[in-house]
Amino acid sequence: MKQEKTLKIKYFLMGIGSAIIFLMLTGAEFASEPTLNFGRYQISSWATSFGKESGALGAFVIDTVSGETKTVYSRIYGNPPSTRVIKNDLKKPFVAIK
Repeated sequence: MKQEKTLKIKYFLMGIGSAIIFLMLTGAEFASEPTLNFGRYQISSWATSFGKESGALGAFVIDTVSGETKTVYSRIYGNPPSTRVIKNDLKKPFVAIK
């Protein structure tokens, strides 16, 4: 009877130990997963005037994790011959923008 009770306690403790080891190993694996990046990339715009009828405007994206900033759009506006788009990378992923 005492031997049977000892055997049950032994199996119970082995089960608890196995569960703890399993949780520690899977916990270590899940901890290395990257977190979701909500709000990681932020966009900002700018504009300036060159005079009464001309100026420039644009937008850039900031990676808030690395601090990297990339210009995604810039345009000079004014009289029709001088209006031109300098850069338009609005539909590209952040890593593809140069």
